[in-house]
Amino acid sequence: MELKTEIPDFGEIAKNAINDSRRYAMVYCLNFFKDSFRKHGFTNQHFEQWENRNSPDYRPGGALLVSTSFLLESLKVLAGNKHQIVFGSYAPYAEIHNDGGVLKIKITKKSRKYFWYMFKKTKDVKWKKMALTKKTEMQVKIPKRQFIGESAVMMEGLDEWFFAYIVKKFQNL
Repeated sequence: MELKTEIPDFGEIAKNAINDSRRYAMVYCLNFFKDSFRKHGFTNQHFEQWENRNSPDYRPGGALLVSTSFLLESLKVLAGNKHQIVFGSYAPYAEIHNDGGVLKIKITKKSRKYFWYMFKKTKDVKWKKMALTKKTEMQVKIPKRQFIGESAVMMEGLDEWFFAYIVKKFQNL
């Protein structure tokens, strides 16, 4: 009695695994980064909650970094190949929010008009002080509110998915 078995095409299996895992990673990682907005913090090895606003909230109850959802929706896969995937945002202010830092803002006639408008609207003295200041430049500290970056937890999730994927593929042979 002779038993003939077909040898699987391991090259094709590997090629499919690379393509499937790249597609899965794109969706999984984008969802992981977008979850930072829902959770109000970022998880690398552990969860780090975002710092709350210092000044009175101009949108009481509104989520941090989600006034218009433009920043959230700007998260995209910027580049990718079979070796790496690059995620990012095309929002011009994404980097300062993700990394934190100090902005230097020139005070112009137009900005002073805006400060007066806000003072009349809110009756908040800070706007009046800003409108009357002798300074020609103002510094604003933006706290770090990371929503995208390297994450050990995210990579662990990808590893678990890939291991389950390989086991499933070889069980089906």
